[in-house]
Amino acid sequence: MTFLIFLTMPLNTSKNFKTSPKLPKPSVILYFPTPFPYHRPWKGVPLALLAISRILDKERYTVKIYAPFLQNNSIKEIIKYTKQNKVVCLGVSAMTGFQIYDGLKISKQFKKVFSKIPIIWGGWHPSILPIQTVKNKFIDIVVRGQGDKTFPRLVHALEKKQNLKSINGLTYKYKNKIITTPDSTPVKLDDMPPLPYHLINIDKCLWGTEYGVKTLPYISSYGCPHRCGFCVEEVVNKRHWTALSAQNIFKEWKTLIKKYKVDSIAVYDSNFFVNEKRVSDLCKLLVKYKLNIKWGNANGRVRQLSQFKPETWKLMKKTGCAMILTGAESGNQKALDLISKDMNAEEIITFTKLCHKYKIKILYSFLVGLPWSKNSSENKIFVADEYKSTLSLIDKLLKISTTNRYTYYVFLPYPGAPMFHRAVSFGYIAPKTLVGWSNYLMSPEDAFQSVLRQKWITPKQATMTAMLTQYIFGLMDLDSINMLSQRINSKIGKFIFKFTYKITLIIVKLRWKYKYFDLPLDYWLFTQVHKYARLI
Repeated sequence: MTFLIFLTMPLNTSKNFKTSPKLPKPSVILYFPTPFPYHRPWKGVPLALLAISRILDKERYTVKIYAPFLQNNSIKEIIKYTKQNKVVCLGVSAMTGFQIYDGLKISKQFKKVFSKIPIIWGGWHPSILPIQTVKNKFIDIVVRGQGDKTFPRLVHALEKKQNLKSINGLTYKYKNKIITTPDSTPVKLDDMPPLPYHLINIDKCLWGTEYGVKTLPYISSYGCPHRCGFCVEEVVNKRHWTALSAQNIFKEWKTLIKKYKVDSIAVYDSNFFVNEKRVSDLCKLLVKYKLNIKWGNANGRVRQLSQFKPETWKLMKKTGCAMILTGAESGNQKALDLISKDMNAEEIITFTKLCHKYKIKILYSFLVGLPWSKNSSENKIFVADEYKSTLSLIDKLLKISTTNRYTYYVFLPYPGAPMFHRAVSFGYIAPKTLVGWSNYLMSPEDAFQSVLRQKWITPKQATMTAMLTQYIFGLMDLDSINMLSQRINSKIGKFIFKFTYKITLIIVKLRWKYKYFDLPLDYWLFTQVHKYARLI
């Protein structure tokens, strides 16, 4: 699952939303918190905020978007702007983790100065836990789920000081009570205006990837119809998948390439490949009009993609499909069945061979530490077998292709996901407040100081998991290393980086060959570079 929504973000052209001929309306301020601690550089397109801005932008509201990578001092500029202009509200988008910490920091400072201006939160985490979120004293309203239409309606009501009860998809405070309105209905993406990329400085948002020098984030659908037991899609999007047509995706890509001179598109759909015909039609348009572009990061399922026609695979390769993201999850069949993945481990091998045939890189996501039994001894045996089965599977996949990337995470239970209640019954204790979720990470920033919440996996195993995804698999991925090297401007710096990498890679390959992950001094040194060199 792709975790980006403030609420969800599609795009295309539409004739249903006309630009208002009236004078500019009041301002709306939106803030995109950084997803990582402040010592780590991060930039990207705040797709979620663009999604909730497009209607307001057409209506001539002044939408101001702030983020740590867009301004040097976001809160200072937000306060300065608000003092000089009529501002309807401050909106914050947040996923679980550090975005909560950064979002609350901004909300607190804003509320101190402008106590009467409502602060609205949306995104994956507030949609999962709206009541707990709105209980925070620095938050007034939560927009649940897809906010493309809900947020503009809310802005209209706040501007006119109208009652909010008629707006679906809200949870808010009113006279010491918490009011929850009915869920909003799914948005028809082909009826929506295109995302207003012009509201941000695109040059500050682009970055290099394995398949492009200037890669632009994009989304063409949201939701996923499948039933993975660890996923909260069922809560946020009710397992409903809605998507732009191939024709509108093509129009958007053509416009974005021409306007911003990008050479690649990173697709952030929760499941891009739900409809094979849509994928095929898009590829045919790319071929017909000779649109030269690389595209990757597109998320899909192993079984479904393996059933695509050879013609579709050929089209995908011909039109620049460079990388597919997929949740393999585990090499243990019992684990796959427990999370209702609806596939078997052999299908992962078949899929890998298929991608190797068409020279398309795979970004695999695995997890470990599922709550198997209330009996601690049985759990210990199961988790050990999870590791053994998954590492054995990855060995087989590496023999097929050495160009793929593997990520490995400790399973974290999210409220609303089917596996959450099972985890709680096994002793998992979920945070009781919004603040408590701010350090909730699948892969810790510092594996040697991480907080372990699951009782069925040991701290040593959790550290090993982080070591595998960040260090072992990271350094074995030559594409990623080349990409990091490009970020170093100094010739001496490049030489030191490459020399150190070659030495470290020898250690990494030996660790992997013998499956020896004890005494991780080399990994500790890597984490210090990870923290202070600001390359990753």
